[in-house]
Amino acid sequence: MATLLKQPRRGSAARRSRPVASKKRPVAPRLSPGQRLKKRLAYAIRHPLDALWGWLSSVRTAIFLIVSIIIVCILGIYFPQAPGEVLNDPTAYQAWLQQNALPQYGSLTPIYDWLHFFTIFSSWYFMLLLGILALSIVVCTLNRAPAIWQNFAHPLIRRSDRFYQNALERASFSHPDAITWTREALRRRGYRVRSESDTVSNSEVTYLYANKNTWATLSTFVFHASLVALLLAGMISQWHGFPLNSPARRILPAPIISLSDALAGFSFDQALPTGESAVVYPRGTPHNISFRVNHFTARFDPQTGQPVDYVTDLSVYRDGELVAHSDHLRVNDPLTYNGITFHQSSLVASAVITIADAQGNVLYHDAVILDSSNTLPSGNGVVDYARGIPIGGTNYTMGVFFIHAEGQHLSQIAHPVLLIAIGTPGTSNNEDKALLRLSPGQSGKSVDGQWTIRLDAASDATVLLVTRDAGAPLIWPIAVVLVLSLCITFYFPQRRIWLRIRGDQVEMAALREHFTNIRTDLLSIAREARASAACQGRSEAVPEAASASPGPPGK
Repeated sequence: MATLLKQPRRGSAARRSRPVASKKRPVAPRLSPGQRLKKRLAYAIRHPLDALWGWLSSVRTAIFLIVSIIIVCILGIYFPQAPGEVLNDPTAYQAWLQQNALPQYGSLTPIYDWLHFFTIFSSWYFMLLLGILALSIVVCTLNRAPAIWQNFAHPLIRRSDRFYQNALERASFSHPDAITWTREALRRRGYRVRSESDTVSNSEVTYLYANKNTWATLSTFVFHASLVALLLAGMISQWHGFPLNSPARRILPAPIISLSDALAGFSFDQALPTGESAVVYPRGTPHNISFRVNHFTARFDPQTGQPVDYVTDLSVYRDGELVAHSDHLRVNDPLTYNGITFHQSSLVASAVITIADAQGNVLYHDAVILDSSNTLPSGNGVVDYARGIPIGGTNYTMGVFFIHAEGQHLSQIAHPVLLIAIGTPGTSNNEDKALLRLSPGQSGKSVDGQWTIRLDAASDATVLLVTRDAGAPLIWPIAVVLVLSLCITFYFPQRRIWLRIRGDQVEMAALREHFTNIRTDLLSIAREARASAACQGRSEAVPEAASASPGPPGK
């Protein structure tokens, strides 16, 4: 161990001084990765809350969460995502898998489905990552809050000598009236000035603290709060509620389940012919919301035959009372009521069919939506169809078929012809009870003559997309607040200058803040001070010269 020996004074007897040991901090032994992990686990077991708080406030944790979310989003872009209208319908979802995922991924489809790769943005792990990231932002903000508030409300005015010597941005000047002139110069530039005085070595020292736009530092709380709210709004937008067979409905308290159902979103397509109604919330629930299509029209381009405009006259009812109406529901002009939005989606062929027995009793009267489509084997047309429609009180089912050219719609044909087939499920066409080709307004008899089948009408029906997204109304206001807080941070950066004044000598020092160049203010103040001092010196010299000059000659 090194020692320092004190030298004997001159003229005195040499004496051996005591050895003084140099104070060095002992070097901790280097731990292996396994030992570090074991040490962290032991600390987490002893202090779980402190360990969790430290993990959430770590920059590494934030980077890990952001990278994980990016990877999940890339997977969501790579794998086709199931549309929202099939997420709440297991049968429709399985049909979507069979049609879209199975041909592409084959035997791996069940594995990818178990990993939620086809519903990745509403999966539990994506929601968990967003929730942990929001919690991490909250913890980091709470960690920084005391220092930010201290800087805003109780800033440090007096700095050490070393700060004025080593500051990256510093300048000095002299002025005859240093305190008053400096305070006024800072205030002219919009700075708020605070001061303290002290006596050092029998000389009075004045400390000034000048700050500008310090209020803008509080925008970091607004930004972080907006970011957390945006993440939560995104989670709410992807929330579709607990399934009816979910164990959560039996375990969680009823208020939580009610809140979950209130925040749950949905999306489904509903095809409706003119004059027909459908329900959003069935009667018997607290909502009882239904909607009715009063009229639907579609316009087509005479040159290409493509539809150019869909217009639906729609009425919305709650508990049987009209609560909303739109006579011009279009693709870009939806109707919204109580958080439910009705979008104009597309159009589909429909037919109104009546079946009566020999005594005139109506066995079937309803609108049939031809929501399936296949290309003919010959490739010279397309068939829209609906089949397997049960006829009440019988063992028969009905199928309705409309054959047309590709790209052609039912409304474009002056006298369309539809094929209506009635038979026992599983039998061939030659055993059908009826096989008729009818135009609107025509009727025909079954094979045994006991039934009368009439095609009352055939037209295009509107297809509405009905959605509810509890997070959507929040996203735009939150995004606006988020952008405004960023603008405040970028366009109103904080500026801070510390000054020490001894007599006529002024020392200035500042920190390099983000998005600002404080050096320009320091140099400008120093330049103005020198100019002011020089001007004041000249003005004082003029009266002295005048008093020393000889007076006018006597008479």
